[in-house]
Amino acid sequence: MVHGLTGCDLVAFNRSELDITCYSTVRQKLYQYKPDYIINCAAYTAVDQAEVEPETAYKINASAVGMLASMAKQIDATLIHFSTDYVFNGSSKTPYKPDDPVNPINTYGRSKWLGERAIVSSGVKHYILRTSWLYAPHGKNFFRWVMENDQEEMKVVDTQVGCPTSAIDVADFIRHLINTDPERYGTYYFCNKGSMTWYAFAKAISEKAGLQKKISRVKTFPSLAERPEYSVLDCSNILSVFDYQISIQEGAMNKVLDAYRELIAS
Repeated sequence: MVHGLTGCDLVAFNRSELDITCYSTVRQKLYQYKPDYIINCAAYTAVDQAEVEPETAYKINASAVGMLASMAKQIDATLIHFSTDYVFNGSSKTPYKPDDPVNPINTYGRSKWLGERAIVSSGVKHYILRTSWLYAPHGKNFFRWVMENDQEEMKVVDTQVGCPTSAIDVADFIRHLINTDPERYGTYYFCNKGSMTWYAFAKAISEKAGLQKKISRVKTFPSLAERPEYSVLDCSNILSVFDYQISIQEGAMNKVLDAYRELIAS
């Protein structure tokens, strides 16, 4: 994301450098740099573990986000915050729209929804970007799990439908947003075009990478948290509001695969 921000200085912190739950540290950094935009990528995303330690999930995804939003308003910064398709219960049969009522069915989803509410309540200029099934060439995610799994057989659930989303494409959109900001604040959806099940996603990754992996479909997989069966998001306002064309699944996957190969070759 650093590349492509025209006329901008970007300062980034990892979790060891900036604890988003620490009021004094966050305040010191914000008043030191006085940013025009704050991009909050910090989140508690361990969906199953959140059922075991809900206090931690709420602290990071809700309380800390509310604190950050209030401070952002004080310095007149615009907050860009990432949220999730898990604010929905999955009972819909058609893609969710930004104004559809939410009804999260697990602790992670509830904590993210409370974070969204805290942002809106603060009055800060904001863009809340709900996305889904994020994957990338780096870090811990489903794409890398499929690529690097050495099990003889991978069993993948085939009853949940959503939209895999490339983190590379998300970063590109954020660059576009900052460079062309229309100041139409609110909640938006960003996912790559095309929905599928986790099983279909695993098969697509394996086939595109030329891997000979045995992948079997299962109806359920043991987990602590309930997950929405259908969480496809209607992202049409990204084009109408921001004049940005979201990539289809194949194009997005190609970019991630190319970046992954470059990463492991370096």
